[in-house]
Amino acid sequence: MVYVDAHCHLGSYQFDSDRDEVITRMLTARVHKAIMICCNKHDLKESLRLRDEHPGFRLAYGIHPQSLETDSTPDLFEKFRNRVIECQPDMIGEIGLDYFSHRHTKDIQKEFFVRQLKLAQQMNLPVDIHNRKASADTLEILKQYPIRGIIHSYSGSVEMAMLYIRLGYYISFGASVLFANARKPAEVIRAVPLERILIETDAPYQSPIRDHRHEPADVVRIYSAIAQIKEIPSAELMQTVSDNFDNVFHPGSF
Repeated sequence: MVYVDAHCHLGSYQFDSDRDEVITRMLTARVHKAIMICCNKHDLKESLRLRDEHPGFRLAYGIHPQSLETDSTPDLFEKFRNRVIECQPDMIGEIGLDYFSHRHTKDIQKEFFVRQLKLAQQMNLPVDIHNRKASADTLEILKQYPIRGIIHSYSGSVEMAMLYIRLGYYISFGASVLFANARKPAEVIRAVPLERILIETDAPYQSPIRDHRHEPADVVRIYSAIAQIKEIPSAELMQTVSDNFDNVFHPGSF
């Protein structure tokens, strides 16, 4: 029985100096399945190598909405599409909308979100969705482009989670559940069916500890917290999340 990290950036430059050690700690902690998110050429190159070396690692590649702040050149999507065809990712992501500090680029964000969803449909690939302060627009767009996938680092309401689930999405929870005042995440976790839950670190980001670089091995603590919230044995959570992970890529496996 193994742990899953459903969203991490193992190709990030923040791991360049000790990536092998990070992966050793990850595997020692029994985190044998992961989705490696790539949003630039550096991360993609490193993650392609790791996918070849680790059968349980999946690769997601996408144009992150925040990156459109500095790069939205006319040929950006065509270059991205060509790379997707070349590297054959297992998933398109992370993609979506971010209105938290990038609202002024919302129109171009929507355009690239839709174009990537269409590409995922054409290639029959799942998607990994980034949504920050853009729930209404995100949901409306996803309704128009039916596809399977994951809602990354979920922080919304119970009601919104259920709407995503009706569209066929899995809800992925991160380290926010570790905070002492995490009443809202706990409420959502109790409501979301176990068969629709995934668990992630977003490493090296979103560490619950100040000045600590998050690592995939840290996902074990998040599992423990979620098992307590759901009032289920850790083994049951591990098995179901592992099955959910497999179902994202091979629907109907379980």
